[in-house]
Amino acid sequence: MNAKTSKRLLWTLLLPLLACSVAMAQQGTITGTVVDEGTGQPLPGVTVAVKGHPASVTSTDNSGVFHLNTPANVAAGRMVLHFSSIGYEPVDLRPGASPASMHIALKKADKSMDEVVVIGYGQTVKKRDLTGAISVVKATDIVRSPTNDPLAAIEGMVPGADITVTSGKENAADSIHIRGTRSVSGSSLPLYIIDGIQGGNPKNLNPNDIESIEFLKDASSTAIYGSQGANGVVIVTTKHGTSGKVKVNYNGYMGTNGFVQYPHPRSGQSYVDLRRAAYKAKGLWSTPADDSKIFTAGELAAIQANQWVNWVGLVTQNGLRESHNVSVSGGTDKSKIYLSGGFYGDNGMVKFNNMKQYNLLLNVDQTLSPWLKTGVQAALVTSNINTRSSDPYSLAEIATPLGTPYDSSGHIVVYPIAGNSGLMSPLSDNRGPLIATNNNLTTQTTINAHLDINPIKGLNYTTRFGANFSSGRSGQFFDSSSLEEINTKYMYASVNNTNNRFYEWDNIVTYNKDFGDHSFALTGLTTYTQGISESYFASGNGFVYSSLLFHNLLAANSSSRYISSGYTQTNNMSYAGRLHYAYKGKYILDVTDRYDGASVLSQGHKTYNFPSAAAAWRISDERFMENVNAVSNLKLRFSYGIAGNSGINPYGTQSYLLVQQMGFENTPAPAYIFNTTIGNKNLGWEISKTANLGLDLGLYKNRIDMSVDVYNTNTSNILLLRSLPPNLGVQSTYQNVGSSQNRGVEVGLNTRNIDGHNFKWLSTVSFSSNRERITKLINGTNIIDGSNAEVNSLLLGHPIHSYYNYIKQGIWQNGEASVAASDSFGTTPFAPGMIKLKDLNGDHHIKPDSDRTYIGSQVPKWSLGFQNTFIYKQFDLTVYAIIRWGQMIQDNITGRYNPAGQGNNAPGYFDYWTPTHPSNDYPAPMANETLTNIPGSTTLEYIDGSYWKIKTATLGYTLPSRLLKKAFMSNLRAYITVNNIFVKAKNHLIKDYDPERAGAEDSPLSRQIVGGLTIGF
Repeated sequence: MNAKTSKRLLWTLLLPLLACSVAMAQQGTITGTVVDEGTGQPLPGVTVAVKGHPASVTSTDNSGVFHLNTPANVAAGRMVLHFSSIGYEPVDLRPGASPASMHIALKKADKSMDEVVVIGYGQTVKKRDLTGAISVVKATDIVRSPTNDPLAAIEGMVPGADITVTSGKENAADSIHIRGTRSVSGSSLPLYIIDGIQGGNPKNLNPNDIESIEFLKDASSTAIYGSQGANGVVIVTTKHGTSGKVKVNYNGYMGTNGFVQYPHPRSGQSYVDLRRAAYKAKGLWSTPADDSKIFTAGELAAIQANQWVNWVGLVTQNGLRESHNVSVSGGTDKSKIYLSGGFYGDNGMVKFNNMKQYNLLLNVDQTLSPWLKTGVQAALVTSNINTRSSDPYSLAEIATPLGTPYDSSGHIVVYPIAGNSGLMSPLSDNRGPLIATNNNLTTQTTINAHLDINPIKGLNYTTRFGANFSSGRSGQFFDSSSLEEINTKYMYASVNNTNNRFYEWDNIVTYNKDFGDHSFALTGLTTYTQGISESYFASGNGFVYSSLLFHNLLAANSSSRYISSGYTQTNNMSYAGRLHYAYKGKYILDVTDRYDGASVLSQGHKTYNFPSAAAAWRISDERFMENVNAVSNLKLRFSYGIAGNSGINPYGTQSYLLVQQMGFENTPAPAYIFNTTIGNKNLGWEISKTANLGLDLGLYKNRIDMSVDVYNTNTSNILLLRSLPPNLGVQSTYQNVGSSQNRGVEVGLNTRNIDGHNFKWLSTVSFSSNRERITKLINGTNIIDGSNAEVNSLLLGHPIHSYYNYIKQGIWQNGEASVAASDSFGTTPFAPGMIKLKDLNGDHHIKPDSDRTYIGSQVPKWSLGFQNTFIYKQFDLTVYAIIRWGQMIQDNITGRYNPAGQGNNAPGYFDYWTPTHPSNDYPAPMANETLTNIPGSTTLEYIDGSYWKIKTATLGYTLPSRLLKKAFMSNLRAYITVNNIFVKAKNHLIKDYDPERAGAEDSPLSRQIVGGLTIGF
């Protein structure tokens, strides 16, 4: 028998045995459990099938368990099980040669393209159908920082939105500019829309009550709001109830508010050396024996007793910050409700700086019939805020660091240096509320109701009426021994009451219709708004009892009493229409037109038309992209539109009379004078024309999700309140003075770097760069402000908020004496130790009209926000950093140098010039000289304010779901958050201080460390 025959015989004998073995191995049942990868919860209704065998299919039960009968004709090594469920990514698995019980975790499918985005007036579209530049921030990012301010919490997260915190004070306002500044006298703030109604402030909302915040940035997105959206639109949507079981949630945190980064003042021997150097330069000091000539007796005694005081450290305290919010939501298919109540408290970094705020929110949605729905939103916010009128930080910075701040009983000494009644302790107002009180009470009530009628399929009519009522009372009292009354020595009190009312009525008709591959959506609307503001002010001095505070102004000296009141009203009426068209979902067109009328402008200029158009091409839906598996989304967008701004003060186009108090001997009488601002009946709208090109890209099932926008905005007829020559008898008038341009690029990037079962790493990057410049001014020349040229001048070719000053090149050194003497500042020749200023025209004379120039701008060349989130099993860590680069700031602290060596002279690390210690930071000290008398001293305040900062870090732990069930809870998470962790500035003169505030020295930003808890039932 040959070899070939032997092989055939062997296979003939083995094949029946192998077939029997395979059949025995594959016959039977495979069991297993399917759970949600994120929560670990069992998933019912998951389809389980053997791929390629439709008959072998089953589904999981309510416990997520499945039992699958396997086919007998599939080899063990080739069997593939397919798991699928709506809302989850499908999974294919091989059960192995000996299948037994399996455990499968399904990941939720990426539905980012199906997310609904609010585009205005209650209308929404899917993210995949957007044609404009819109950024969305979700609830999880809004609550990540320990603050009651939702906008401050998302600083740096939105491309194109420049958000900065203006102060470390309680309830401080935010500075927000969307795509730069286009107006000078007009407002640069965006339009805020809260649940469809204008007139509110997101700061008055508890961050836990917000579902999402949309930023509308290009002209196409904002066009539906016309002139009111000229500076961008911020749409805030609060949470609503859902059908199903009642859900109760608690969110709260508590921690310290303090650890202020503030430069240490000059003290000890460093302080003595500066005073000596100042007097030595004038020949008034040579040895320590001359100290009695340059220090007062009280100062010298304090120095000898080593009574050095760090006033900045004494005025600062670590406060308490806490927040508590409870919400209840639930309902049926017809009735849904969301009710929330919250408290926020902040005990500030300075004594008697504190606030308490209470929030109440109610959202009710009711379906009355298949064609009729209604809803009501109501919110109440009340706050009690105490602040310090006299800035304790600035006072502490310049106070002489000597004396005894407290007596032997621990009481504050008002005049800490013996025999010196000219130096008042920065702690003087800390003696109690009867010394200085500045109390503000505010209440804001917002209510809006809407009715939706859907008479036929595709047609919907919505009418919405909203009202916003706010009232405030500001009461001030200053004792004669307070810091505020350091010069007058009077008891002073005042009360200012304000009442504001805002009404809005919208009527919106929409019609949606699909014709095969064609989809249409038509919108028509009218909107009317009215704003009314009333104010009442009264004051007086000469009180006898401080216990009255500001509650009895009749007790003031009759000759000092002052009363005033004010009233303003504005009205706007608008009509708008919008067409949304899509072909096969790939080619999308939006056309919008709005006609606005504003009462603040003069007759013949009150109305204007604002059209826009946008188109998008979903390239990823094209047939030629079917095999490009790496690209999950690719869309190209383009928009162009016109927006306007009527942003001037009410009655700014009119000339009118003002009443002024006068007296004839002892008889008071009213007098009437012309308003200092004269009207301009030719005043028109600021007009902005914007083109935007955008690209949306998703890669690898949107694990990499990126949006890039480039834009160009040209604004004409810029509004400016211009100063007029004194001989005209009035001070100013509004004019349309010129044009500006804003060009920029924005990049938003979200990545899932690691997306494993136990470990995930997610990143978000937000990049913005805006180039802003004035392109045209009246008469073709710069407009140099007469009162504050360094800050308020308008310069051709540069941003609106630019700095105009001399250029500091350092300090004249010893070896440059002859060169320095050849230049002069006015009639004063330069010498070593003086500030070296750049001679722009080379005439060796430094003069304001020829040697001042553009030195920088508040606008950063670029900014970036970078967030990383790490999740390991039940632990999560989020770290957020921001960068602002290429900006100039007006730094109050660097301008605190006192060449006479008096006071505190600001931070101790500031380096000044002496013949034996040359420096390029500060000029030589000089006795009996003030900083303003030094040529070029204004240049000391303006420095490069670039910085990077680790803004927030949060470490959290979420209790596993299996333990939650035992405690009848749906969620439990504990976390620790640290805010304003670390900052590093580019300029060496910014040290131990947070430059985010653009150089302001009062109320610095502080670090907060809080612990929080989130509980759901």
